[in-house]
Amino acid sequence: MALSRIKGQDHAVGLLRSAFEADRLSHAYLMHGPEGVGKETTALELAQGLNCEAEGLEACGSCRACTMAGRLAHPDIHLLFPAPRDLKAEARAEILASYQRDGYREEDYGRKTAIISVESVLSEVVAGANQRPYVGPWKIFVIADADRMTDEAANTLLKTLEEPPEGTVIALTTSRPSALPATVVSRCQKIPFSRLPADVIEEILLADSRLGFDERRAKAAAALAQGSAGLAVRTQKEGLEAELGKIASLMQGKSVRGVRSLVEEAETLAFRLGRREQVKVLDLMLLWLRDVLVLSEVSASNRTKALLYGKHRRALESQASALDFATIEGLIEKVDGARMAIERYSNPSIVFTSVLLDMAVARKRASTRRDGEHAA
Repeated sequence: MALSRIKGQDHAVGLLRSAFEADRLSHAYLMHGPEGVGKETTALELAQGLNCEAEGLEACGSCRACTMAGRLAHPDIHLLFPAPRDLKAEARAEILASYQRDGYREEDYGRKTAIISVESVLSEVVAGANQRPYVGPWKIFVIADADRMTDEAANTLLKTLEEPPEGTVIALTTSRPSALPATVVSRCQKIPFSRLPADVIEEILLADSRLGFDERRAKAAAALAQGSAGLAVRTQKEGLEAELGKIASLMQGKSVRGVRSLVEEAETLAFRLGRREQVKVLDLMLLWLRDVLVLSEVSASNRTKALLYGKHRRALESQASALDFATIEGLIEKVDGARMAIERYSNPSIVFTSVLLDMAVARKRASTRRDGEHAA
């Protein structure tokens, strides 16, 4: 792949090309935008293009440098990503091998917390930046999901960002730039990324044979992806339709028959899922509420919009008619806050109990109000 094959991010790629052509390439970039829209891929393609043996920024894909970069084995291109502190070198190597083999980086460590530690920054970035390139003219460090650096790691990185060695580029990617220290953000050139249209996602899925999509599945996954090619890939891998069914049941309170069952449901989410899976559940809950909000709008045009939970339209319409606009917005804020709490390592049992209780109270009030209106 080369920068010319990055789809749907013309503005971001254009900024990088213009900087290179004007000989004003920054020593540090902050590539920010929604998850799964190509930030990490673009950073790696930039790294490959800079070290390609051909002239210009467009990687040829066939020279020795491009071959090594394509295998994620170029000695001057370093990829740093969140991982548990006790991740062994062999496990890290397998993650990189599967990334190259499958076309995406898997990151599910169960209940272990994945971070970018100060030890990783010291050994991978600080030490590496102070060495001369082994093969190419540039040393490039891609720090994926940089918002998960510990405070100590971010502070350690600052020195290198402030006084970068010549021929060094550090590219940080994040979907949460506000979670990074302002001191780090201020020292980077910002490159914004946007959500991808469904047809672009479909094109991306079909272009990479490693992902295993046919036209039918690519179209379906792109329709459900909410502008994220990464989410579309997880749709294929994890069977998102089954997940949507579970969330639809959860949001309708089908398994909740009282406080005890509500607490049991919360405990299941808290203790049987890893943190990443818990965030995913909350993301899907937000998307359910987004569909309810769309259907609560009175205009006919809104009611024809594509719904992620389209197979559960009757239940969505029931909630849209029963819950007022302020209640739906309040629930969205509650779930969004719960997502942030989980990412900040709050007690998941308390978080999910609070969320499910608020949902149950909202449904109960709506039911009581509806019964009162019928009695009247």
